[in-house]
Amino acid sequence: MTKPIIIPNWKYQKPSKGGYKGLKKLLKYVSYRESPDHRPVDLNNRWTDCGLGSGWREVYDRAGKLSGPYVLAHHLVIAPAPDLMELVPEELRQELVREVTERTIESWFEARGLNIPEYSFVTHDRDTDDDYGLQNLHTHVFVAGTVENSIGERESHRVQRQQVCTDRGGLNREDNLHHIARQEFEYLLDRTIGPEWRRLREVETQQPTLTANRDDDPFTVRPSPEIDF
Repeated sequence: MTKPIIIPNWKYQKPSKGGYKGLKKLLKYVSYRESPDHRPVDLNNRWTDCGLGSGWREVYDRAGKLSGPYVLAHHLVIAPAPDLMELVPEELRQELVREVTERTIESWFEARGLNIPEYSFVTHDRDTDDDYGLQNLHTHVFVAGTVENSIGERESHRVQRQQVCTDRGGLNREDNLHHIARQEFEYLLDRTIGPEWRRLREVETQQPTLTANRDDDPFTVRPSPEIDF
């Protein structure tokens, strides 16, 4: 299996007391996280509002109003491969990560035949934990638990396991999250730096299956249950 060029990690919070508490804690964490190996993006540029809010309180309140019977909100981490991002001029990296995030989320819903729901995301900057210490720009995305239909009603829609997994033929599906993220990032890399980046993926390697439990670890691949969106 080819080493991945981008990894989208998908989870969700249930509309329960614990789910609301967990969502608030996560939103505050991604907004204010600071430590020596987690460099925060400037507060003025941290949130990108695509309908769900421009700060953690607004996102929390709006997610509650737009929640469904099974999903309070979805949380995704969109993490381009650090070695490929190193090829991108530094002044273009943050905007590239923002663009691949928006293209991935919106293309995923379009591929499933749905309208694009409200979402917002935070851009984070950290170093990888390996000996190379490469910059690891990534985003935390929060998506409403329901989608507006053609007559303005909010609906829940089922997310099949094959739409978010990397096994059982999921990567061959046009509506698979990983398939779409890769397709969008390939396009943006070709557009930004040309096809030379593909040389770094000529060697076939095993896709990582890290199992760290940190919410902020963008290279954690977890199985995703089939739920109602």
